[in-house]
Formats: sequence, structure tokens, C-alpha cells
Amino acid sequence: MNPDIESEYGYYTSNPVFRKLISFAQRAPQNWFGQQLAQLVRKLVLGWGQLPIDVAVGSIKMRCYLRDNNSEKKFVFMPWRFDKRERELLIDNLPKSGTFVDIGANVGIYTLTAATHMDSRGRVVAMEPNPPAFERLTFNIKATRFGCLDWPRIDALQVGVGDTEAELELHLDPKNLGSSSITTHAAGIAGRNSGGGTVRITCKPLLDILRELSIDRVDVIKIDIEGAEDKALFPYLMGLLDVPSGIGPGSCARVSAST
Repeated sequence: MNPDIESEYGYYTSNPVFRKLISFAQRAPQNWFGQQLAQLVRKLVLGWGQLPIDVAVGSIKMRCYLRDNNSEKKFVFMPWRFDKRERELLIDNLPKSGTFVDIGANVGIYTLTAATHMDSRGRVVAMEPNPPAFERLTFNIKATRFGCLDWPRIDALQVGVGDTEAELELHLDPKNLGSSSITTHAAGIAGRNSGGGTVRITCKPLLDILRELSIDRVDVIKIDIEGAEDKALFPYLMGLLDVPSGIGPGSCARVSAST
């Protein structure tokens, strides 16, 4: 689905009943019973609601299409369950003035979790090569930033991360943006004719990207690129051993792989 990134946030407001249902699901008890209630609300909204919808999850504002992105479906209705421990680790280990690198940013859930935690001294690098996901990412960044006075610098890049600079085929999954991958054997693609086709994307080594942005310290890295994590991380970690070409002394890199 081609996203609408021109209309202002708030243009796609669901009817009052659905707004209340979504708010109820987000505040449901954080247990098995709450999960069942939230899943019921999700079925109602997906089955009867008009999409996209503009929703807020805490201080994060997003334009959501839901049916083609599992991360959106999980986060919007059950933020208290979606990657809860991973996002807690992100906040616990990320200084407000630090640098966060989001490899495979999707529509920006981790990017915006970090951004709303940081202040104007902080920096976020969000990389997402899939065209519709990148457009949603940039829209969500703009929507969440609106009215915020203390906001980190965010570099949103439509680029993949690999072991060399190259043009590669990104295999698309039309049912789930997050399953798109440069590896044909990745989960969600192997053994299935997804019918999503491919798109050509530019990939670069992470160290090259960081150098181009004049970044000499990384505090937290989150990576979720569907089976290509080794291609992205191995050259980066090896580069850290080579001080002249790697991230400078005293830098700190913590890696969180999301699923």
C-alpha cells in the first residue's frame, strides 16, 4: 500500500468507538486476560475500521496501516507486550545525550522510543531501505516531533546495511513489511511464494555510514534485518579492532537484536 505522507497527522482519525477501543486495549491488564481483550479489539478494528488510522502510543504518534505490518499490529494494541524487555534495555542503556543506531528501522517504533527518551544533545541514525516503510518512518518521525522542543537529531536513511557497498535485491513480503529481506532464506520468505517481488536497494557497510555522518561514538545498536545481521555486524565489529578506521577509543556499542 502506498502510504499517504502528505496529509497532516490527525487527518485519519477513527470513529470515537474505535478510538476508545484502541485506548482500552493499550491500557488493558498486562496479563493473559488483557492480552485476550486486546486481541479482540484488534480483530474488530482490522475487520471493521477504516485504514490507515492516526494513533498515539504514549508520546509516539504514528500513521498505521496495520494489515501489512506485524510490528504495527502488535505495538498499537499491546505496547505493554511488544518487545517490552528489548525496549526497556534500550532506555536503560541509552544516555539522553547518546547515539542510537537503528538498523532495519521499519516504521520507527524503536527509533521513536529512543527519540522520545533523548534530548537535543542526542543523535539517532535510522536505516530502512524498503520504500513504503521508509516513507512511513519519516512521517512518524515528523508527527512525533511536532511540538517537541527538546528533540535529538535524527538521520533517516533509505539504505540497507551489508558487508560491502552494493546494489542488492530486497525480497518483499506484501503481508508484512518487516519480513522483507536481502536473503531469500529469511524467516517469512523461505518456502513461500509471497508474490511481493523485489526492489533494488543500496547497501553500505555500517562503518562507512557512520563515518559519512561524522559519528565517532555509538551507545546502542538495534538490528533486525531478517537473516542478514551477520553481513551488517561482522565488518563493523572487526572494524572496531582497527582504531584508525573504526569507531574511536572509548566508544561503547551494545547490540540488541529484535525479533
